[in-house]
Amino acid sequence: MRLAVQTKITAVVGLSFLLAAALSAAAVYLADLEWRQSQAIVDDFEVAIEANGLAQDVQKTAAQVMAVLLAEDAAAARDRSIELQRDLRKVAESRTSLLSRVGAEMSASDKARLSLRIDEFIAYQADTAKLCLEVSPKAAIIQANDRATVVNRQNMLADVQRLSQDMLANAAAMRTSWTIGRRVRLAMQQTVPAATVAIGALVAIMLLRRRNATRQKRRYDVAMNNMPLGICMADENGVLTIVNDRLPAFFGIETDLSGQSIRRLAEEIAASAKLVDQDRAAFMTQFGRLFEAPFPTPFVAELGERQFEIRCHQMDDGGRLIVIDDVTAARRASQKIERLAMFDALTGLSNRFHFRDQLAASIEMCGNGKRTFSLLILDLDAFKEVNDSLGHPAGDRLLCQVADRLKATVGEAGLVARFGGDEFGVILAPTIAPSELDEVCHRLIDAISAPYQIDRHSVVIGASIGTASFPRDAATAEAIVKCADIALYRSKSLGRCCFRHFDLSMQVEAMQRRQIECDLRAAIVKNELELFYQPIVDVRDNRVHTFEALLRWRHPTRGLISPDAFIPIAEETGLIVEIGEWVVERACRDATVWPDDIRVAVNFSPVQFRRCDVVALIARTLAAAGLAPDRLEVEVTEAILIRDAEATCVVFDDLRRLGVRLCLDDFGSGYSSLSYLNKFPFDKIKIDRAFVSDMHNPKSLAVITAITQLAERLNLSLVVEGVESEEQLAILTNRGIHHIQGYLFSRPRPFAELLPVAVRAPGKAA
Repeated sequence: MRLAVQTKITAVVGLSFLLAAALSAAAVYLADLEWRQSQAIVDDFEVAIEANGLAQDVQKTAAQVMAVLLAEDAAAARDRSIELQRDLRKVAESRTSLLSRVGAEMSASDKARLSLRIDEFIAYQADTAKLCLEVSPKAAIIQANDRATVVNRQNMLADVQRLSQDMLANAAAMRTSWTIGRRVRLAMQQTVPAATVAIGALVAIMLLRRRNATRQKRRYDVAMNNMPLGICMADENGVLTIVNDRLPAFFGIETDLSGQSIRRLAEEIAASAKLVDQDRAAFMTQFGRLFEAPFPTPFVAELGERQFEIRCHQMDDGGRLIVIDDVTAARRASQKIERLAMFDALTGLSNRFHFRDQLAASIEMCGNGKRTFSLLILDLDAFKEVNDSLGHPAGDRLLCQVADRLKATVGEAGLVARFGGDEFGVILAPTIAPSELDEVCHRLIDAISAPYQIDRHSVVIGASIGTASFPRDAATAEAIVKCADIALYRSKSLGRCCFRHFDLSMQVEAMQRRQIECDLRAAIVKNELELFYQPIVDVRDNRVHTFEALLRWRHPTRGLISPDAFIPIAEETGLIVEIGEWVVERACRDATVWPDDIRVAVNFSPVQFRRCDVVALIARTLAAAGLAPDRLEVEVTEAILIRDAEATCVVFDDLRRLGVRLCLDDFGSGYSSLSYLNKFPFDKIKIDRAFVSDMHNPKSLAVITAITQLAERLNLSLVVEGVESEEQLAILTNRGIHHIQGYLFSRPRPFAELLPVAVRAPGKAA
């Protein structure tokens, strides 16, 4: 009996030990699982932190791009570009670190896609900075707001933010499993007899695991509370179970939110932002919608002066993960970039790109044929003269005042834009009928032509306007702009302060000009250009002392084309630079055949002075031809002098040091400032032919007499051009004028016909 009882006791004790061992082993397993889960939770949170950090680096880089575009000068742009390069390197480093830590949470293809998008983002932003420095800020703005660039930035941010949310959701789900497992393990630990040495050893192991888990929990808490995002988790009943420190700090909430409902969280946020009435109701509604669907759309709440993006993610156990991000700085940077892309930085008007979008919208609105609208393109008259004489800062202030006057004149009746430089555009609303265009144009010209006060200077400019109407003149955006441009060209050709409406005859002329341009390019290659020469005669001894080189174009089908028909086109297109170089080289070479006392006069365009090194060209040409410098006369008009007087004076001084003579052509026309004769080292002036043709007018004679006396006092040679009759010659010689040019002596002749004229007096033309 005693043996049976002893056997039973031994069996019970053995079973107890076996049960304790089994429970202890299970507890050890759960402790190990708990430790691994806590490690995974911390890892997921750290990945989420890195993903969010990468998103912030991307937004900072976008803001830095804007800083480069807004740089006040090239030096500042270079400095900010260096900072941009540093930010881009940080983005690249963050990308590498993030993708190395994601692990199996992200597929290889998704990793590759995200890596590619980040690489594209870095390349796009680097190209933007390069364009700003090497091309122009406008080119950089186009690149920064190119659709591919914007889509890349949006997709990449979405991928990074999605990764951050997924990591947070994973951490939240594992934390739930971790909590359940921990409770089971503790219950088992309390059930197991601790008196047994073997069990004691197992308990010691569990305690060690528990300490490690506690350490991991502290890491988890540190990670949670140091995230730049506000994060909270709610159970399936909408009760907040976890709230990190950042969330209440965002809004200055002092109430302990743990254990509170999600609605109470929304109420606390609304109260801290001082939302009332409709604003409060709208916020509460939007916040509540986050919990109505498994994958709700995030929304941005404007709370005071800050903006917060609020996102919600549903967890597997029915709970919710709520992430709140302060996007104020990123949104402001994005808005500045968008405004920079759509509005002119100087005047605040719409720029060419915004204008183009609005033009397309107007065409779409009026596309049914029942409505019409008009487009105006304006170009300021005499703005370049003001800009060159008073300086670019004064020119900028003038443009701002012009913009203000345009906006005030157009008002709500249309959109005003600045295309760049001194060119503006206006889209008039459909309420303005084409029949009312004349009145609108008159008002605009009057407004712009009124005097301005710029840096204590009274400035007067004008405006030329070209208009076109939809759909009467054109049916597409490109076509209507082209029509308005053609009308503007006609307006400017007719003089200052006028406007013209487009008509088909203008298009015919434009096509003819385009054809002339194409033919002129071919003429340069095919050597169809040639020089004619007209003598300037000293009537005291009836000898030629100068031949003026005059350009002619012998077209294969149209015959000899007048310079008036192609020189303006050559100047507009820049072809005058190449043509002008050929003219001076040919003229100098031809002059070497004449007697040494006969000079050659060559006309130079203002475009040549702006676009090429005139001094180097002339020095090189004289050396190549072997012509003495004092046998070359450089003829210029007042247009060269008024654009950049200081730079022109330097060029003239260099030409004089070469030994070249300078002549002011068409004196008496244009501005005719007497200060030019005092400031610039001219050797000769030529009286404009208009005074000779109007010589019967006493005022014209008085001007000729005054210029003659002025030239004599200043020791300048004087030439009168356009003399065609003996009567005109007699009047001029009676006033002491001896150097004459005109058909009376000779028409312009080809080079082959000059030798007889060069060695004897030309006599009077028949």
